[in-house]
Amino acid sequence: MRLWQAGAAAFVALLAAIAVSAATITFASSGSARAGGSASSVGVQVAMHDIPAIGQKAFQGKIGIAKIGATTGRVQADYGSDPDGVKNYGTIANPSGDASGNTDVGAWDAASDPNVLSISLIPGGRPVLLNVPTLHTYAQCQPPHAPQVQNFITAPTVAGQPINDGKNSISTTGAAIGYPSVATADLTVTMTRVQKTTPNVSAEAWVDIVIEGTLKDSTGKTVYAGPIASFRLGEVHADCAAAPPTPPTTDPIPEPAKLDLTKTVDKHVVKVGGKVVYTLTETNVGGTTAKAATFTEDLTDVLRNGEIVDIQASTGKVHYNPPKLVWVGTLDPGESAVVRITVKAVHVGRMWNAVVWPIRPTPTPTPTPTVTPTPPKPPKPHPQPSGKRRVVVRVVPRHVK
Repeated sequence: MRLWQAGAAAFVALLAAIAVSAATITFASSGSARAGGSASSVGVQVAMHDIPAIGQKAFQGKIGIAKIGATTGRVQADYGSDPDGVKNYGTIANPSGDASGNTDVGAWDAASDPNVLSISLIPGGRPVLLNVPTLHTYAQCQPPHAPQVQNFITAPTVAGQPINDGKNSISTTGAAIGYPSVATADLTVTMTRVQKTTPNVSAEAWVDIVIEGTLKDSTGKTVYAGPIASFRLGEVHADCAAAPPTPPTTDPIPEPAKLDLTKTVDKHVVKVGGKVVYTLTETNVGGTTAKAATFTEDLTDVLRNGEIVDIQASTGKVHYNPPKLVWVGTLDPGESAVVRITVKAVHVGRMWNAVVWPIRPTPTPTPTPTVTPTPPKPPKPHPQPSGKRRVVVRVVPRHVK
């Protein structure tokens, strides 16, 4: 098998199956072939989250694909065709990659080098959010020899600031990430370099870069908090296990709907007569539509020292029956609902409030069939897992500076 080619850089998180692009195998097999084995390479995979508050539209795409099965040959990664439109968001100036197999010796390997990668959150490729000068991943299996993996990335940056393995905190402007309407962007960037081997079976490697953040306008109000984009770069797999019989094609089972909620307040100290705005953002981070998304806000302690001035919801419906506020609606995967509650402070004291929500929304129940006169006692249902967020605002006299 050939030595790995130096270099590399790539991007994209989109945990989807690797699609095969047609490419020519450069040489034919000779001699008796060993059964099983495959290799694959995907240079860049991208997933942008839908964020209506700033005008960001959801996008998923991949480019630089090569795949080979139980045969001898080499397939070059295809960066020429771009059916998903990844190049609308950036450039890969010096990419390469391939997947190869050799049935005579029972060896498969794959490499990915999406070098000089620049990607933006918005079509047009500017301003650059993620930049990777070089990236190289490699995976090889050839039993009984130990599998090999390589994973190198040099000088990656997000919004012009360097990032390292693990979590990185970056403070920047909205203009630096392509959204001038956003004043400040506090980002959490997590970079993970993956290298896995299974003796006599497989090897795989890739780089994941996940970007989350809190975006605020010029008044300091939070307009969005949550996931922004993910990138998986240089995903390579080499598998030397004997191929099992091909099962009938079935559609993958998507991950169930899962809800996450963030809660913020625009100020934690307010004078009597002043106003505060609570912002609640519920997001479906699962893989299917949440048809029964909801959360409940308990405003009991808020109403002791304040009064509700206004309630606005970006989608769905709000039911307010003091002291409880309930939001209900439907959220597609990646979609968020934002509810803003404006409160006027009327008494000195503290305004505590808490919101709870079901992490797994209740699915539509199956109709209960007609039972015999002495039906068995149904099992006691298990409580649904739920989340909880709370904040507190201190109300001070008007004369306090």
